[in-house]
Amino acid sequence: MNPTEPKRDQQITVCLTKLEKLALKRRADKAGLNLSDYGRQMVLTGKAQARLTTEENATLNQVAKLGNNLNQIAHKANADGIRSIAIEAQRLLRQLAELLDKPVEP
Repeated sequence: MNPTEPKRDQQITVCLTKLEKLALKRRADKAGLNLSDYGRQMVLTGKAQARLTTEENATLNQVAKLGNNLNQIAHKANADGIRSIAIEAQRLLRQLAELLDKPVEP
């Protein structure tokens, strides 16, 4: 638990059938959340934000690094002119396109 978050010490009770609970548990599992986190998100917002998979996190980190590189190129373009960075920008754009075109594992 994050020390800056208030302690969750209040409870509510929801009565479900076995089938309803199983369906809810399956949805929570699919979202990568425990039943409590899934239920809380659904009650408070009407939707549950699924956790990213390890592969999705890795791809997101790679995209962030590419964004940083593109930002550095933009600064260089302002200092040196567009021609000096065209090749590097094209390489990074191809790399980004490859990342975004990766097939998603089910």
